[in-house]
Amino acid sequence: MIVLNSTKELIQVSNWTDILNRPGFTQDLDPNSHTLSAIIGSYAFGDKVRCGLSNCHTPHNKGYIAVTTDGRETNMGTMCGKSYFGVDFETLTRKFDLDLQEKRDRDTLWAFRFNLEEFKQKIEILRGQDFGADWAYKTSHQLIEGSREFSEVSRKLGSMIRTGSSRLSKERMATEAEINSMELSQGRRPFGPVYVDEPIATIVGIEALYKDNDLRELLVIDLSEHIKAFELLKIDELLQSELRRQAKWVGTVEATFDRATESLVSCRKFLTAKNLEPFLQVIPDDAKPAFTRFLKQLPATQ
Repeated sequence: MIVLNSTKELIQVSNWTDILNRPGFTQDLDPNSHTLSAIIGSYAFGDKVRCGLSNCHTPHNKGYIAVTTDGRETNMGTMCGKSYFGVDFETLTRKFDLDLQEKRDRDTLWAFRFNLEEFKQKIEILRGQDFGADWAYKTSHQLIEGSREFSEVSRKLGSMIRTGSSRLSKERMATEAEINSMELSQGRRPFGPVYVDEPIATIVGIEALYKDNDLRELLVIDLSEHIKAFELLKIDELLQSELRRQAKWVGTVEATFDRATESLVSCRKFLTAKNLEPFLQVIPDDAKPAFTRFLKQLPATQ
């Protein structure tokens, strides 16, 4: 692959013969008789090409295409370029690499903007459809925000999220056999009342509640809010640092949307009456009517 940096665009050339046939290109340039003017291209090949400097000709896979002050062009590897042109070569290659990255970043932003309306529609559909992301976020947060009615459910869920466990358990008094087993394993008999956690059920989709899968964070903060700011950008006027920052964000957009989609799938599995019904076994009796009403609002299964 060869990339040439013209004044207005990047040109990708796959055939080395096209470079050899460029006007002014020479495969035998004397570095002692010429001064570099600019680096105009870079290349990387599986097969090695010969350095165009007359006192080098070392085969290499990666290098640059340079132009001299009198308009001659040739190619050279990084090491020989540094050896024969020193600081000038390093300065020009650094500028070329920065210009190349700037052009690529600007192209990335324009490509994203051209497809932005379609992508915004995808977000709106994911959020607004039946049992979509907005419903899933609002409904799940009724359970994890710690309201009085669901405080025990919130406590259990918080513990499961912290430990990364999908197992729902209930605390009960240990049996005599369990106490004897503890005594054997610990070398002493436990003092006072002993409680154990008894597994009740496996709660499906608990991963949707993890911080990294927060639907509001993914769809509203990271995508929708950022898109609003992106639409105001004057892409052709952005400085390199801002171009780089925005291009890096654009590079994460599809992955963020995919993670939100996966999180919604998990959240739909989590928010079913059948999946959450076992919590009735761990909450106080006076909280059961409210939680039962909550379960009736959910799909039976997904």
